[in-house]
This record gives sequence, structure tokens and C-alpha cells, in this order.
Amino acid sequence: MPALHRSVYRAMTRPAAEDAAIDYLRSQIATLSIGDAAGDVLTISLFQWGRHLFAYWESVDQLLPPERVFGERFDLFESWPGLTQPRVFAPMMDIFHYQEPGRGGLDPVEDWRRKAPVQRVGGRLARLNPSMVSSYIFYHYQLQEEKPGKVDKYGVITIHEDLIFFYQEYPAVVEEPRRAGKLTTTHTPDHWHDVMFPHFNLWGDAPSGQEIWREIALIIHES
Repeated sequence: MPALHRSVYRAMTRPAAEDAAIDYLRSQIATLSIGDAAGDVLTISLFQWGRHLFAYWESVDQLLPPERVFGERFDLFESWPGLTQPRVFAPMMDIFHYQEPGRGGLDPVEDWRRKAPVQRVGGRLARLNPSMVSSYIFYHYQLQEEKPGKVDKYGVITIHEDLIFFYQEYPAVVEEPRRAGKLTTTHTPDHWHDVMFPHFNLWGDAPSGQEIWREIALIIHES
């Protein structure tokens, strides 16, 4: 069966290059093969917050690196340090997901194909207290494996440095989990939000109600 890969990356435009960078990325996305054949992209979304860009995509059978999706334009983007050479896109690591493609032996691509139109795609950002990153991941892994598939099928939280990005689709798809969790404990706290609140550095400039999770603009969505 073909695999289904989920990728999240972060980039930052050079000063005053936001519009040119988005135009460039839009042109690159227009060349992608959107579909469910090997090498295709099942869905892709690009979000913006100031000079910061966040990209989410799903690829069929091949883990597509950002260089193959977007190319590299060091004149438009800042470069992140890399193991061997600078790079334009930095990976954001999956630290929490509600469900996984291909649960219970299903074909991952068929399982992950949307069965109803997506009305809205959302991206939100939060900042973790650096001293509590491990605690945040601990609690979320515990929740993920004690209560697999509890909420939104397509939601995923990723991290780069102290910044976490939450990708979601609406209306939320909630299905019965087709896999057992990796934990048999029941320690996830009932007062979840009270436990989570100390983990965050609040946004001082966000709209009311977004002091923890600030919404960012969706620029491109293709599926």
C-alpha cells in the first residue's frame, strides 16, 4: 500500500520581500501534481504571519522535501542553519496528532482522502516557555496515546524552537479510533486547560481571545 506523509515547514522572508516570496511560492505550488498517485500532493496549505511562513502538505508514497515542493530562493528568504549547508525551510516536528493515516490496516491514502469538502483550513501559533517544552510534549504524548482519535482527525501540532504551529481543518472530522493507544494508563488530567496555561508565553499584541493561540492568515490552499 502507498504511504501518506505529512510535512510541516517554516520559512522567513527577507525584509520587504513578503509579496515577492508569496508570489514565488504560489507559482511553485501551481506546478505541483495535486492528486493521489505516487509522488502527488494530496493537499497543501501556506500560512503567513508577518515575515513568517508556515507550510503544510501531504504527499503520496514519497516524502517530498521542501526543495522539491518550493525550490530554493535565497534572495527572497532568510536561511536557517543546516547540518551541511544553509536551507530556506526549517522542519517543524510533529509533537501531537489526533489520528494517523492507515489506522487498523486501512490503505493510508484512501483513509486520509477527505470524504466531504473542507470548508475552512486554519493555522494558529503559540509560544512555549522554553523551560516547559518537555512538559508540554509529555502531556500531549500522554493524551495522544491514552485517548487516540479523541478529537479532530486532521489536526496536528508541530514545533520549531519555542514556537508551535497548530494545523486544523473545519468542520472537524471525528471518527472512532482504529488503533489502540501505546499507553494503558489514564493519567491525562481532566482540568486540561488549567494544566496547560503555565506552559505558554502569552502574545501581548494578539486580538482579544488569542493571547495563547493566535490565528494566522491562510494564503494558499490546494487539494
